[in-house]
Amino acid sequence: MRPERPRPELVRAFRSGSAPERARVLVIHPGALPTADYAGLADALPPGTGLHVVDLEQIPEYFRAALDSGRVTTSIDRLAGRAAGELRARGLLSERWVLLGWSFGGVVGHALTGLLEEDERPRRLVLLDSIAPVPGYVQPEDAIGHGLALPWFCMYLAAKRGGDPGALPTAFPDDPAGRPDAALEQVLRAGLDSGILRPGTTLPGLRKVYDTYLDGLRRNNRLAAAHRPRPVGLPLVLLRPERGLLATPEPLGWSGLGADLDTGFTPGDHYSMLRDPEALRRIAAAAVPETAPAPG
Repeated sequence: MRPERPRPELVRAFRSGSAPERARVLVIHPGALPTADYAGLADALPPGTGLHVVDLEQIPEYFRAALDSGRVTTSIDRLAGRAAGELRARGLLSERWVLLGWSFGGVVGHALTGLLEEDERPRRLVLLDSIAPVPGYVQPEDAIGHGLALPWFCMYLAAKRGGDPGALPTAFPDDPAGRPDAALEQVLRAGLDSGILRPGTTLPGLRKVYDTYLDGLRRNNRLAAAHRPRPVGLPLVLLRPERGLLATPEPLGWSGLGADLDTGFTPGDHYSMLRDPEALRRIAAAAVPETAPAPG
């Protein structure tokens, strides 16, 4: 029998150059994209600034929920507590540091800051297109459906394969039976024509990827619906891409959940903001512990 591959660690360390680590940025990453995508951010940070990424998908009860129709057996506070314990054990909650959370990682990051002692807390929390778990932003259960998920799924597919999101459809026909098959056939044809999808990709194969993606959205929404965020006495910086998850001009529900809130903007979409060079420059500027709020 083949030996099991060792599971990746909960925290992955990146280095910015070879200088000793004098400051650090800690990231809460909710999965979907690989943690390797943060290598560009590590390179954009000044020498001597370390980058450490908490990969929530390495917490089994969080990861499994996306494979089980979004059924949850954990909570945001428990996920935050697990991350805080690991970071504390590694001695990372000291020195000059900033916490950064992309997407749902920002929600867990906000909860994490409330679990820390005064001398452990970050200089600020930087939120990357993260939606606060508050009324008006947490969706009713039946709202997490194909109309919401399909455009986001196309952004995700393009980012996952390094393709142009403009090559995939953004509008989809209504299906009276509420099935996504006709829409996914559109995505399949466009994805194969543009090279975003590998040759030989089938509709059942694409549907399986889509169903897992949709269940991940449902998992996160259920976790958010059960959570009651408390304001934290930290500055918040919200960075939003040109094409984010929501089009509202409001700051995604974060007003009142920190000591103050600054908002900035980046190129790209919800996923490509983690790779776009100018977006990374702006994220790095907001995340460097010595600097204050977001450019852009």
